[in-house]
This record gives sequence, C-alpha cells and structure tokens, in this order.
Amino acid sequence: MSEKDPKNSKDSFIQNAIDELSKLTRLEIHTLVGNYSFLQDEKGVNTVIKNDSTADRMSSQINLLTGDITTAMTDKFVTEYKELREYHTSREKEGHEIIEKNIKTLKDIVDAIVELTGKKDSKT
Repeated sequence: MSEKDPKNSKDSFIQNAIDELSKLTRLEIHTLVGNYSFLQDEKGVNTVIKNDSTADRMSSQINLLTGDITTAMTDKFVTEYKELREYHTSREKEGHEIIEKNIKTLKDIVDAIVELTGKKDSKT
C-alpha cells in the first residue's frame, strides 16, 4: 500500500523519541572555582563552561536510569568551601526535580500526540 498510515507515523515518531531519550543516561553537575573558560560556537558566542578549565571543582554525575550519584571534589572543597559544597548539593536536588518535570512533560507530549492521532483516525 502506498498510502501513508498515520499510526505508522505516530509509532515511528514515538520509537525515534524513545531511541533518542535512551541516549540520555547521565546528568552532570559541576561547581567550579577560580578562572574558567567557555567553549564557543561557530560565531564565537560563549556556550558552555569548559569543565577542565579550572582545578578547583566539585562534580557530580547522576545516572538517570539507576539514580546512582557519584560526586568528586578537590581538597579545597573538603577543607575550605563548605558553603559551595552545600550549594552544589542543592543543585543536585534541583537536577532531580528538573528530571522529574521533564519526564512528566515528555509523557504529556506523547499522550497529546496519541490522543490527537487517535481522534484524527476516528474521523476518517
């Protein structure tokens, strides 16, 4: 059949979305102290901070599938930067909240697509 089946398009879209989301398995949170530099886009606009641009840092990696958190910090974070450790911990918590909101938003988008596609199919 040469006619395009909307269900196949919806299924294809959903499968592509799942495939892409499955690549997103880690959230990284970095707190840097001192001089740092940015990566730049092709127009020379600062985009993201280069993670290796300063020696004093605290970094966390959150595995989005298992929920495991790995945190590393330099000696100064252990001995001198109590307030920054607390700040970093609050950012980890915010990271979890953002992830939960994003998952809910994605679910809402998929539900809306399924609903719209279903209504469109039932009218034809």
